Amino acid sequence: MTHTNLQFAAHRPSANHLVEDYLAGKREACVFYGGHYAAKGRLAEVAGKVEGSLDRRQVSDILLAQRTFGRVKDCKERLERFVTDGGYIIATGQQPVLFGGPLFIIYKCISTIKLASHAEKLLGVPVLPVFWNASEDHDLAEAASVNLPDLQNNLVRLTFSGKGENNRPLCQIEIDESIDSLFERLREITPETDFSRWVYDLLGSAYRRGSNLGHAFSDLLAGLFADYGLFIVDACHPSIREKSRELFETEIFTARQSTEAVRKMSDRLSFLGYPLQIKPQQEDTNLFLIRHGIREKLQLGAAGEEFRLKRSGDLIKASELRKLLDNFPVSFSPGVLMRPLVEAHLFSTLCYVAGPGEMSYYAQMPELYKVRKLQMPVIYPRFSGILVETKIARVLDKYGLKASDLRAGADELAGRLLDEQGEQALLLEETGKIRTFLEKSFARVMKQALRLDPTLEGPVKNTRASIESDLERLEKKSASAAKKRNKIIVAQLGKAALHLWPNGKPQEREIAGIYYLFRYGPELLSFLIKEAPVELK
Repeated sequence: MTHTNLQFAAHRPSANHLVEDYLAGKREACVFYGGHYAAKGRLAEVAGKVEGSLDRRQVSDILLAQRTFGRVKDCKERLERFVTDGGYIIATGQQPVLFGGPLFIIYKCISTIKLASHAEKLLGVPVLPVFWNASEDHDLAEAASVNLPDLQNNLVRLTFSGKGENNRPLCQIEIDESIDSLFERLREITPETDFSRWVYDLLGSAYRRGSNLGHAFSDLLAGLFADYGLFIVDACHPSIREKSRELFETEIFTARQSTEAVRKMSDRLSFLGYPLQIKPQQEDTNLFLIRHGIREKLQLGAAGEEFRLKRSGDLIKASELRKLLDNFPVSFSPGVLMRPLVEAHLFSTLCYVAGPGEMSYYAQMPELYKVRKLQMPVIYPRFSGILVETKIARVLDKYGLKASDLRAGADELAGRLLDEQGEQALLLEETGKIRTFLEKSFARVMKQALRLDPTLEGPVKNTRASIESDLERLEKKSASAAKKRNKIIVAQLGKAALHLWPNGKPQEREIAGIYYLFRYGPELLSFLIKEAPVELK
């Protein structure tokens, strides 16, 4: 599987044994997902189940209202066909990350686009790929940084240093003048290529002063995937909260039903020895309240008619929450287990493209979907792998390695290669044999020489010393050559490891997608589209 200057090595991301069993189709794991994602007829089965609840006109209204709607290729025509011809939604999502984040976010988008195209042919109706931008997330520390190799093959971390605090929704963190110095730093560490202008135009139009980290993420993805028909939904858009008001109300005032549903599935998972991605807390609801710009978990209070904000400890009466729901539904924000329910409520999602962590917590949700009278989508694994550039492929070929071999780290791998090859050890072994031979031979030569003429003792000793000196010189030079070779091997493997397994972590989670866009431009996306497998039947 190659591009002119690029190879793709398929590689599953690390996952716990629940996810591994699900991917392998083991019945005891698949039961938590409603069946295996690649089972024949699975997609059509779920399509039939969501049909009764899918309000296609509502979906159309939400997508039309998004700020990035007009950038989608043939957007209005495709949306009209979706409504009139009875289409479906395949979705994925992620919280915003600076400059588009790590490579795996591009993989999520690619998987969703490829899957929607395949499902459209399979079902014979329009299927739209949708990316849910979880812009209400408040983890600024995670969202504000991204890593990429610099021109000297060092991994550099870029961080947005604008004003903001860690509990403020990302869609409320404004991009200020600090973005200018960040762009300057980016120019210092990236190569000038045929695609540099294209990438900077995308980044500059998205990450501009006066915008925010949530909108910028949407704008970048919209620009990047405009020709591929990917619709971007911003979770902070008022239409999302307004159309979810009834779902929010149900969750707030019957939160214990949700807790019990999640606990029930969690107990079953634990009984089978499977890990829990989320530990359910008896006092938690699945909602946050955004107050004074801060996003706080909403918890059940000691009294039946009051609630508590987890971070501040402030109490809020039920009557006050009802007023907020009626007048300001934008004050409420779904948590990690509520976001899939909102998505199902609004879009009746047919299939969700998930990473390993997401797949883990979806296994805790089947009863929660039932309690809220919603259909759980097919949970489909995003595609994953390692991009291998030509310069790195040459190193792998030179030493007979695979991309996955570098996971152990350059030093350990270099040591193993040197031990296996052992040229220096072999040379010393052979010079040792020469010394043994010389010792025996010179003993015989000396004996004969002394019989011939006692004055030959000195020349014999000098000759032996000269040969010994030459052997020592050879061994020292070979040791120097081995040391130099060691340095070359360690340096070459270190460079390869930084690109394939930076800091011993998967490339797709550590290196920014823009690094490869600078080097390969739009062709990178078409290359990845071809590489992404499709297993829906």
